[in-house]
Amino acid sequence: MLIFENILIALQSIRANPLRSILTLVGIGVGIGAVLYVVSLGEITKRRISEQLESLGSNVLMIRPGFPRRGGVRMAQNRQNLEWADAREIDSVSEVIITAVPSFDNSASLEYLDKNWNSEVNGTTPKYAEVNNLKLTAGRFFTEAELHERARVCVIGATVFDELFESGSPVGKSIYINKKQFEVIGLLKEVGESWSSPDNQAFVPLTTAQERLFGSDHISAIYAQIDKPEDYDEALFDIENVLRRNHRLRDDQENDFRVHRQDFFLATIQETNAELANFIILIALVSLGVGGIGIANVMLVSVTERTREIGVRRAVGANRFMIIMQFLVESMTLGIFGGLIGIGGGLLFNSFVLGTNLVFPWVWMGYSILICMMVGMIAGLFPAYRAANFNVIEALRYE
Repeated sequence: MLIFENILIALQSIRANPLRSILTLVGIGVGIGAVLYVVSLGEITKRRISEQLESLGSNVLMIRPGFPRRGGVRMAQNRQNLEWADAREIDSVSEVIITAVPSFDNSASLEYLDKNWNSEVNGTTPKYAEVNNLKLTAGRFFTEAELHERARVCVIGATVFDELFESGSPVGKSIYINKKQFEVIGLLKEVGESWSSPDNQAFVPLTTAQERLFGSDHISAIYAQIDKPEDYDEALFDIENVLRRNHRLRDDQENDFRVHRQDFFLATIQETNAELANFIILIALVSLGVGGIGIANVMLVSVTERTREIGVRRAVGANRFMIIMQFLVESMTLGIFGGLIGIGGGLLFNSFVLGTNLVFPWVWMGYSILICMMVGMIAGLFPAYRAANFNVIEALRYE
């Protein structure tokens, strides 16, 4: 009953000074709203990165040419020293690499009727789709026979489809890639913005890309799929042995190629996002501390204004503990109300900004209430202690 009575007194005090109370509540609410927004955004980012990690293909190593050096300075352009034969040898020599898929990419102009679009054309082999988890919504990927025949067939990404066709099925229709006619045999499922997204790409047989489109005998990358993550070191050893031997590198020379695990890129981004989110949450918690200072200020003013009331309560039998509890409950009520405003405002802001991606961080909503209670309690300790130690006679005579 005492706590319930103190809550009623706290509500009466808040109503008695609405502007002062609202400003304090807003200060707390902004801090809580900022925390919820950052947590929601971080959760959405984490989910997107997890989806992208799943779409990259399991345990895939990406081998790319290294950068040439001139006068000890690394040049911007890649070397052109990877060949299809390198991929074949890596595939045949290594016991832990399931398959090694060559890839050659270059930009090209795509045309369909009166529409044109600049996109990346990726020449590769049929296993590329399996290694990189490419999903088709229509048609099929090209075959080994089409690879050997240098067939003019292509599989297009979702962005290319939107820019050239907009609607309907593109399968069976003809487009022009660098003025050469190709038949569309497949449409890839949309992936969205991600590392090496296939949405804005057209995939053709490697032989077609090298001999019919770009006149090149080198490749841009090799995608080597390993059986288990634990095989990474052995796979890297096999890759280095093959490529260093093929590129005739001496023992004192550095590798002229680079090997990366595809998921390392997104894992690094995920770690960076987590660190940034933690930093922003720290800033938001600092703002809660500022809100706590606001509560302490309000409570100190309230204690001064209600000195006579405190004296009357002490005179009719209220002890120091009851006075302390009265002002602690009042300050905690302010903190909780500020937290509720922050939660409501934060969810409203998140629904407006994030839309269909809205996430309800239930755990942090609970944390928010606890944090606000603690802020309110800590902020009210000194004012409550000061009120409890007023001299009763002086308090009754206070004007």
